[in-house]
Amino acid sequence: MGTLMLAKSATRIAILGISTINSNNARRINVSEMHSRGDSLLVVGSPFGLLSPFHFFNSIISVGAVANCLPPYSVRSSLLMADIHCLPGMEGAPVFDKNSCLVGLLMPPLRQKGSNIEVQLVIPWDAICTGWNNKKLEGIGGDPSELPDKNADTKTMELRRFVSSKVNKINQYCISPSSIREAISAVVLVTVGESSWASGIILNKRGLVLTNAHLLEPWRFGRTSPSGVQTSFAGEYLNARENKSLQPQQCKFSNEDAVKHEVSLFNLGFKREKRISVRLDHAERQMWCNACVAFISKGPLDVALLQMEKVPIELNTIRPEFVCPTAGSSVYVVGHGLFGPRSGLCSSLSSGVVSKVVQIPSTQLSGTVEADNMDMPVMLQTTAAVHPGASGGILVNPHGLMVGIITSNAKHGAGSTIPHLNFSIPCKSLETIFTYSEIGEPAILEQLDKLNEVLSSVWALAPSSSPFIDNPPEKTKEEKVLEFSKFLSDKQATLKSSTDLKELFKHKMPSKI
Repeated sequence: MGTLMLAKSATRIAILGISTINSNNARRINVSEMHSRGDSLLVVGSPFGLLSPFHFFNSIISVGAVANCLPPYSVRSSLLMADIHCLPGMEGAPVFDKNSCLVGLLMPPLRQKGSNIEVQLVIPWDAICTGWNNKKLEGIGGDPSELPDKNADTKTMELRRFVSSKVNKINQYCISPSSIREAISAVVLVTVGESSWASGIILNKRGLVLTNAHLLEPWRFGRTSPSGVQTSFAGEYLNARENKSLQPQQCKFSNEDAVKHEVSLFNLGFKREKRISVRLDHAERQMWCNACVAFISKGPLDVALLQMEKVPIELNTIRPEFVCPTAGSSVYVVGHGLFGPRSGLCSSLSSGVVSKVVQIPSTQLSGTVEADNMDMPVMLQTTAAVHPGASGGILVNPHGLMVGIITSNAKHGAGSTIPHLNFSIPCKSLETIFTYSEIGEPAILEQLDKLNEVLSSVWALAPSSSPFIDNPPEKTKEEKVLEFSKFLSDKQATLKSSTDLKELFKHKMPSKI
């Protein structure tokens, strides 16, 4: 579905008049005109309102951010995608920004067939007013392209200003997107042949791109934990028609003789006949560039490096933060989740917190030397939404610094993914890659090819292999028989009389199951 069709299908609204309204009980506020990815959003809604208005009228205040804007590169957006939690019945609720200005109205969510994935949609107030004026001109035979000044329409201005008053303390939920816009521009779309797509991160001005190894070698990463929880890779597949939109476009390149990274000798397993393309999203256009494999990790970390064959002049790089964030820290995920090359959309943003930092002793990492036997962070879990296609995307902090690379999210044994439980490799574990991006010495990457059972067990979600759990030794058959005999004798001693039996059922047996 194209962006224009998506916008038209999601913006069906009705405008109602209230005869009892007056200036005494109406709250007048300003309207937010411009919208960017990462802008703060607050929704005030009434879920299940008909069930009990006393309980549910304006009972939900949900905070989130703008995930994407449609159409891309437009000064004024016709439709917004929102990273925000909403409940049934909140459609039509007002949406506000960090300055308590009205952004627009919440629309029915976009749902993916065959899954529980939802994308919240918001129609901006400016688009509503434009459509309102168009409809009025069509009714009197006017030309919709000749729009009157909206400021001259008193009723339209009243619609702009009349909103709910539930935004007095919205600034306490405010985020600052200006600091992460530079990080957003460092995220690229990566396609492999005609079959799959994911995200990538630009590391340096010479066109080195970091992504996930499972995009190139998916057969190596089938992970399932003993409890039935699986890791689902946030990559996506293309159909045959996608190839029409993947032709490289003309763009300005730097000197072709510029220094580039040598192709590593450790990536012989990749099928070279598949074409790899990288799409860069700049201020007003998208540029496609061919790329080749520079490195694929053979170790437990799901990372790979691509080298752009021609390096564009306009290239924004990521800035890493090697100090690992703590649990509860705010983070943002930026990647090309759900919407692939055919959609034409830029990368989407979602927000959340670090829910868990998995660490192991540095002595468990081969080739790693840390003073005082410090614990090394090897995995980050976050609550930010991660969808298929976001593999290789960035995890950034509020200062716009990269703290990790997205690899996968959790998946139920039945097959459904859990978007808000996902896993990232912290930058602390990627210092070798950032060192290589600076000096370009392939031998540095040999450390990532070393096998490590402890690290592999962490990423396999295998608690039995955890170095922190002291598993008791396996009991022999004779010991198990003696233990069971002791259990029977203890129970027999407990049930000597009917009184003891009653006491057992009273205190030992639960009343409900």
